Amino acid sequence: MEIRDFAEKVLEANTLEEKLWAPEGRLTDEAPGAARVVAGEPGRPVGLHFAARGERVRLPRGDELEGAEARAVLLHAFANHELLAVELMALALLKFPEAPAAFRRGLVHTMREEQEHTRLYMGRMAEGGLALGDLPVNGFFWKGISGMATPLEYVSHLSLTFEQANLDYARHYGGLFQRIGDRETGDLLERIYRDEIAHVGYGLKWFRRWKDPARGDWEAWQDTMVFPLSPARAKGNAPFNREGRVLAGFGEAFIENLDLYSQSRGRTPWVGVFNPAAEACALSGEAATARQEDATAVLGRDLDVLPLFSLHREDVVLVRRVPSGGHLRRLREAGVELPQFELLGERGEWAEDSPLLGRKLGRLRPWGWSADSAALLGPRVGQVGDAVFASAPWDEEIRGLYAKTGSAGAARHLGQERGFPRETWGAVAEDVGGVAAALAELGRAGHGRACLKAPFGMAGRGMIQVKVGELGERELTWLRGVLEKQGGVVVEAWLDRVADFSCQYELVPGERPRLKGQVRLRNDAGGRFLGCEGGPSFAKLLPPEAARCLQESGAEELYRGALPALLEKLPGLGRLHGSLGIDAFVYRDLAGAVRLRPLVEINPRTTMGRVTLDLRRWVDPAQRYGFRVPHRRAVAAAGFGTLPEYARHLRECDPVRLGETSAGRRMTGGSLVLNDADVAEGFLGILSVGQAGGS
Repeated sequence: MEIRDFAEKVLEANTLEEKLWAPEGRLTDEAPGAARVVAGEPGRPVGLHFAARGERVRLPRGDELEGAEARAVLLHAFANHELLAVELMALALLKFPEAPAAFRRGLVHTMREEQEHTRLYMGRMAEGGLALGDLPVNGFFWKGISGMATPLEYVSHLSLTFEQANLDYARHYGGLFQRIGDRETGDLLERIYRDEIAHVGYGLKWFRRWKDPARGDWEAWQDTMVFPLSPARAKGNAPFNREGRVLAGFGEAFIENLDLYSQSRGRTPWVGVFNPAAEACALSGEAATARQEDATAVLGRDLDVLPLFSLHREDVVLVRRVPSGGHLRRLREAGVELPQFELLGERGEWAEDSPLLGRKLGRLRPWGWSADSAALLGPRVGQVGDAVFASAPWDEEIRGLYAKTGSAGAARHLGQERGFPRETWGAVAEDVGGVAAALAELGRAGHGRACLKAPFGMAGRGMIQVKVGELGERELTWLRGVLEKQGGVVVEAWLDRVADFSCQYELVPGERPRLKGQVRLRNDAGGRFLGCEGGPSFAKLLPPEAARCLQESGAEELYRGALPALLEKLPGLGRLHGSLGIDAFVYRDLAGAVRLRPLVEINPRTTMGRVTLDLRRWVDPAQRYGFRVPHRRAVAAAGFGTLPEYARHLRECDPVRLGETSAGRRMTGGSLVLNDADVAEGFLGILSVGQAGGS
């Protein structure tokens, strides 16, 4: 029998008997014929046609496989995958008649083994009361691969992708069936696992023969991928099986790259980017300001992985530098799920060949909506599927949300409405005379020191302390510069802080801001950010007198009800989507009473407090933890010559400890450096769990 006749019979058959029929003896290939174009689906029996979109069967979890019926449901899906492989191999034989004879003979051999796998699965399913076709079947393999244009695409997409994923599935489920006492199914999966090693190795041999010799295996394989196919499809939702890939012939570099690779397997991805110059760009109104701010440019390069700790593993983080494999492996070993990384150009622009340029997207999640993020993400708005989030909110109203003058106005409104003391909000001054008048008022109230804040600043920068009634030449020089550039300053009493904290809100256009949680802030004596702390109980993060003050002040209702009601009235905020942070603190007044200053600043962006809150996903829920961002000067002051040296010290002296917790396997102690210390220029982001977290 000719190979072509065999392939046609299998591909077009409308009964399982014909679909799984294989002739005796060696097939001939003397008349391969012309390349055949096959449109639509393969021939299939009634009940085995591909299910409609959304018509899916939930596969049982590992802990549900004790029952024969649940096992049959899982094996039904596996059998359909084997049948799809048979049909795709038949299609390849018909599409590529001029492929090398050895390749075609090997394909026939593999196809016969896949037919046998299907029959064996069907036999095991029958014991659970299922026949192939009793449940809806997925046609994703066919839809993703049947358009293959070359033999190289065939081996790349079937052998090196879907069959490679089966190295994970077959090994994992084979062991699982053995452990629950179903030795027959376990033995079957072990047999299929050994066959799949050979199938993948066969594809790898031909892939290396046909790929561009100037490209390595990993790069050449990625070159063949077109969404929805990606290297992520070559990994099963099961433990990653390095041993099987070594036996199939993959090199260590390929295996390492695949192990660390992540991309959406179907979920519409959110896109995150760290743009810490949002305030500066809000002030200037120019996207280019982000590249001109030296301090924030370094911060942006060093900590551009931060969005990954708030996103899902199937989302995308835009980065200036892709972290090294070694660093990503340390994150993975600490339990962190890695998203896809998309490398931006030298000027922070999209790569021309980015696979995201034509793809449907979920939400766009910059650190903050400003001139820079709007320029980068605005062109992608049309790709966002959810109309509620299909915008890049940036205009004068959004710009006004960044100004501390606006925060002062909101604090005054809240304070007057809720009866807070006058010292809990600042005065806005537009000239030196206005500043002097505001300082004089503070002096009459008994305050000896004050704080002057530029409307646009960040993390304690753009702020100075002054003595009430005494503006020296240094202070006047600073003040005149800010007034000239920004048009005003905020004048506040310098209060005796007991504890700083922040409230983190999620913003959805048209909805009232929703409180996500609260963390404690750690600032230095000058009000500059040092770090944050989180834990199972926010109140226990605070000194007892501060916690008592919040309770007596009605802070729960204030931050869940009254403040969101005020915030939603601010111009522009109802169009904003993403994160918003509110800074506040507890202080000791001039009479020694502990009081709440309920609103210090409105941050219409993600904050380090929000990152801290989101880091809970990787931490034992019962533990207190901390997040800090030391600069290289602080690291040097602690006695370490370089950032990499300090990172190594933490790994050796305070290593990550994992344990089983109420939320699964999480960090129970130790310190984890979140960014790649080996390329960091100025900053490290450090998560510390347990005792270190509270320091």
